[in-house]
Amino acid sequence: MAPRLSLVVTTIGRVPEIVRLARSVQASPAAGDAELVVVDQSPDGRAVHAVEELDLAVPVRVATSRRGVSVGRNVGLTLAEGDLVGFPNDNSWYPPATLPALIDRFDGDPRPDGVMALVSTADGRPAMLRWLQRSGPVGRLTVHRAVVSPGLFLRRRLVEELGGFDERIGTGAPGPAQSGEESDLVLRALDRGARVVLDRGLVVHNDDPRDRPDDRFVTKMAGYGVGQGLLWRRHALPLPLLAALVARKLVAAPVRAAHGQRLLARSDLAWARGCVVGYLSRESAP
Repeated sequence: MAPRLSLVVTTIGRVPEIVRLARSVQASPAAGDAELVVVDQSPDGRAVHAVEELDLAVPVRVATSRRGVSVGRNVGLTLAEGDLVGFPNDNSWYPPATLPALIDRFDGDPRPDGVMALVSTADGRPAMLRWLQRSGPVGRLTVHRAVVSPGLFLRRRLVEELGGFDERIGTGAPGPAQSGEESDLVLRALDRGARVVLDRGLVVHNDDPRDRPDDRFVTKMAGYGVGQGLLWRRHALPLPLLAALVARKLVAAPVRAAHGQRLLARSDLAWARGCVVGYLSRESAP
């Protein structure tokens, strides 16, 4: 019997993190309805070996691919058998109640086509986004406050109809746009009339890199900014809204610096510059 939910994760050998994720799936009351699809992009396949050694009751499908989170997810989708799919980061994990509640959410309503869970740190702080304060439908103007990969769950048929993730964008992509692949997917879905909702009662945990920033984080945020700017141009989102997001970072940077958070200040400026670069890029829409 095919699983209801396929969890497709791409990793580059982050063993402790992928083991934590796998164990959280195993511990879920919905473990019997789920499968884990691991696409390992490390040269020695260390993450796959670590998961296989756990001898989980949850089915595990494994693959390798060239670099790029979007590439890995697309490869994983070819193996997925669930009618629902989720896209955890390798440093994500699930509280026990999340996966069964998610399946019930889809079963209780033939629409939505996608459900977005709130992403938080282990101690309950909202992570990765400035989240919408209420549950409800996600629209073109709220994607940036409601959609991020670890909390995104979609009906697999919709992802297949959309052709999967754009491999030119996202972490590890060959170009400068190192984010935005999940928002691009959702925006394409919305353009087709799909309904995606944010349910803040569903929670996925994820480590927050802002808790321990370093110079690599500044570089990463520059690439994330490029992805955001490109996304804005590609989907013709309102330029004043992007300008407001950039202005917020420009205001935040000196405040952070004044409080001794110099790396976070630099990362804010890098993101803002990246947004401008991404928006002015000449890349054509897919």
